[in-house]
Order: sequence, then structure tokens, then C-alpha cells
Amino acid sequence: MNGQLYDTICNIIANLNNLLWGFETVLLVFGAGIFFTVRIKCFNVIHIVHAFKSTIFKKGTTRKFSSKGSLSQFQALSTALAASMGTGNIIGVAAAISIGGAGAIFWMWVSAILGSSLAFVENVLGVKYKKHGGGPMAYISKGLGSPALAAVYAAACALASFGIGNMTQTNAMSSAAAELGVSPFFSGAIIALLCGAIIFRGSKKVASAAEKLIPFVSVLYVAAAVTVIAVYGRNISEMLMHIFLSAFGISQISGGICGAVLKKSISTGLRRGIFSNEAGMGSSVLVHTETECDEPAVMGMWAVVEVVIDTLLCCTLTAFVILLTGADRSGADGIGMVTEAFRSVSGSFAPYFTTAVTVIFAFCTLLGWYFYGEKCVTYIYRNGRGRTPKRAVFFYRAAYTLAAFIGAVLQLSLVWELADLFNWFMLMINLFALIVLNREAADYTKDYTKRIKQTK
Repeated sequence: MNGQLYDTICNIIANLNNLLWGFETVLLVFGAGIFFTVRIKCFNVIHIVHAFKSTIFKKGTTRKFSSKGSLSQFQALSTALAASMGTGNIIGVAAAISIGGAGAIFWMWVSAILGSSLAFVENVLGVKYKKHGGGPMAYISKGLGSPALAAVYAAACALASFGIGNMTQTNAMSSAAAELGVSPFFSGAIIALLCGAIIFRGSKKVASAAEKLIPFVSVLYVAAAVTVIAVYGRNISEMLMHIFLSAFGISQISGGICGAVLKKSISTGLRRGIFSNEAGMGSSVLVHTETECDEPAVMGMWAVVEVVIDTLLCCTLTAFVILLTGADRSGADGIGMVTEAFRSVSGSFAPYFTTAVTVIFAFCTLLGWYFYGEKCVTYIYRNGRGRTPKRAVFFYRAAYTLAAFIGAVLQLSLVWELADLFNWFMLMINLFALIVLNREAADYTKDYTKRIKQTK
């Protein structure tokens, strides 16, 4: 493909994405979040303490695979977090602040709160229909009565796994390693070898790896971020005031800046929240339905906890580190902005730390999205007797491993655009299914809420 044709294709898809992922789509997701928060009577907020007590703070959630080979609930959480907690939690937050200002963080919080209701509902429906298959495909196929639309969703997810979950992540890893003098070819080869070594052993090994990596890197990153925040703690009240004033355009208006800046702040924050936790896309349902848990509300609450950890904790800590240290005014962007923030406390060690954390988070995303992709490939190619299509899965693993290397050494403008396009299809199909089936989710949540009150 010559350069001119490549640029033309990129421009066409970019223009299409600008149309599809415009402010209207963001408001649609925002509106859906409000709708479902009302439909489940703010269950995701009112019962958040119950959600944590019933999930990560409940004994037995970290058990290993059952005799049937299903995942533990903690492994499902780790895999879902692995897929969503990629470079977006670091580089994406820095980009959000660069584009939308400090106010974007407030709208990121709003997106997380409303998005948690979407995550709850889609996982409730996923578990309710899981006897008909895994993931959103089950409630799209049986609940909506549209196997064809379920297949389209699965295809979009499988294709998206090569973009958002693979090549863009390995490109970020190789770029981070390049800052330390490591060639993209070498880092790409190492990444591909590690990826292949895990995924060719099966999706259960992916979950096992995620269970080990995600808690480790999350605790490491949280500890480092909290250290920086503690050093600059005297500026927290001023920073919070800046976030809230910017979120509603008060600081912009006082500075004589037009409403377009406010719109950009809202759009950026909401979009950052959507891409960070993937709530509404249905992707986490693919892993949560792989557990033995048959209680829809329990897996719905695991999804709520996932959003809280991903966006309200990790993304918020990144934002606070950047804003408290003034790194947003350093002139750097992306990982450079985050490095500048940590440099204020850790000095010359900062580049090594941010590179290591970025690489581990991105590698976790690489594994998590493989899990999603394999489930979708299996759904598409499964024969009438329900046997796993071993040949299709083998070729998917080989292609995924090769893509990991390619992503590390090539420019990926087209891949980014295609990933956004496939993500949009996933989001729209899943939201349509959730809206049509909203009564089922609302009735179930009402019944479960009654059970909670009876046990108190």
C-alpha cells in the first residue's frame, strides 16, 4: 500500500470516527448511564459498601479454578481489570488533562459513577442468560432473539482485540522502552514471545497471569502515587477547587474563554471514562460469565468494583499526581507528563518507574483482550454440537502473537482508527440490547434489593 493511499484510508476512517464518536455519542452513553442508574434505583451507589463486602472482601473469592475449570470470581475481576487498566490509566489521563483541562477529571468521575450502572446491568443480564453461552452474545442472541446481531458483536470484539487490546498496547510498550534506549524490534520480539508463551497455554493461564500481575502493579502504582500526593498534600484543597471550577466553566468564563472549551472539557472527561473502564461495551461480561457464580447481582457487583478500582482509584490518582505537582504546565504530554510528575519526588528514577508500570499495565491489557477475543472467536466458529473450534483458536493465537510484534515496530494511525470503529459497533449493539432488556434487569435488581433488606 503506497503512502498516499494509506493516508487517504486513514483520513476517511478518522473522519468517520469523528462523526461516530462525536459529542452526541458521548451524551448517548451519558444518558444511558442516567437511565439505568434510575432504573436500578441507584443500586450501584447506595449499596456500594455491600458490593465490596460481597466481592473482594468476602472469603473464598480468590480460590483457584473449580473442578469444571471455571474461573474464580477474583480471577474474573483481575482479567477484566487487565483488559481495561492499560496505558489509558496513565497516558490517557494525561491526554485528557492536556485536551480538556482539569475539569475533564470531574466529568471522568461522573462517567465512572454512571458507567458503573451500565456495568452492573450488562453483567446481571450476562449471568442470567449464560446458560445460552458466554458474554453479551447470549443476551443479544436469546434476549433480543437476534443471533445475527450477536455474531456481529462477536466479530467486532474479535477484530477490536487486535487494535485496542494488542497493537496499540505493544506500541506504547515499545515506545516507553525506547525512552531507555531499547530498540522497538528487540522489545517487540520479547513482548511477542512472552505473549505467545502465555496465550498458547490457554485462556485459563491468561486469567492466572492476570491474577498475579494486576494486584502487584496496581499496589505498586497506588503506593507511588499516594507518596507523591502526601508530599504535595497541602495543595489538595486548591486542586479540588480548580477541578470543580473548570468542570463547570467558571474558571474559563472568568478568563474570557468561550463555551467551546467547556464542551471540550465535558466531552473529554466523559470519553476518557468510557474508554478507561469500558462500561457499556459489554466486554467484561465475556470474563465474568466464565465463573461458576449463578447469582447475577454478585457478578454485577464485581463489575461495579472493577469500575471503582479502574477509574475512581487509579485514574484519579494519576490525575492528582499530575495536577498537584504542576506537571500539566510542564509542556510535556502523555507519559512525559506523568514522568515529570513523579520526577518531583523520585528524581532520576522516575523514567524507569513510569516505563515499568506502563509496560506492565499494557501487557496486562494485551492478555485481557486476548481472553475476550478468544471467547468471541469460539462463539463465531463453534459448530452445532458446541465443540471448541481448536483450529480457529490456534490461528487466532498465532495472529495475536504476530500482531503483538507488528504493533511494537510500526506506526499505528490506521490501527487506532479501526480500533475506535470496532469499539463503537460493540458499544452501540450492547447499549441497544441493554435498553431493550432493561425491564428484566430492573425487576431482578428490585428483587435482590429486597433480599438485602431482609438479611439486615
